[in-house]
Amino acid sequence: MQVNPLSFFIVGISYKNADAETRGKYSLDTKSKILLLNKAKECNLESVMAVSTCNRTEVLGFVSDPEVLIKLLCETTNESKDNFKKYSYTLGRRAAIDHLFKVGSGLESQILGDFEIITQLNNSFLRSKKLHAINPSFERLFNMVKHASKRIKNETKISSGATSVSYAAVRYILDN
Repeated sequence: MQVNPLSFFIVGISYKNADAETRGKYSLDTKSKILLLNKAKECNLESVMAVSTCNRTEVLGFVSDPEVLIKLLCETTNESKDNFKKYSYTLGRRAAIDHLFKVGSGLESQILGDFEIITQLNNSFLRSKKLHAINPSFERLFNMVKHASKRIKNETKISSGATSVSYAAVRYILDN
């Protein structure tokens, strides 16, 4: 029997492919994130992180098959895998790493340059690390994402405009 090597994968659902009601079905509060991480450890997964914001829910990790991450999310939220797959995305290896950098730097936010996401990512990372659900490769990758985010914020003007959808809406109303 051949064992597949571990690769970095992200499974998720975001504002780009699902409405708020659908995203809400797969959202994770703090208690649910901890439950998901504990289930991951029971499955002998050594590196998993769960992120859930108003715009996205993603489960990231080093696994041999991304179906494991989908199963963890759907079991934790008690929602359908089939429905999730209608709206979700699965990114592997290089595409997953590129996506993590884009999310961390605010390029995947509804408002370009929203740097609130790096704090949310960092909180999720720290939760996983505290529960011993992060391996050295993931820690190195995430540290590079944080460093890139900081450089982008400090060395570009990407975040000089509105920083959230609600702020942009208020600015639009006041300006018009």
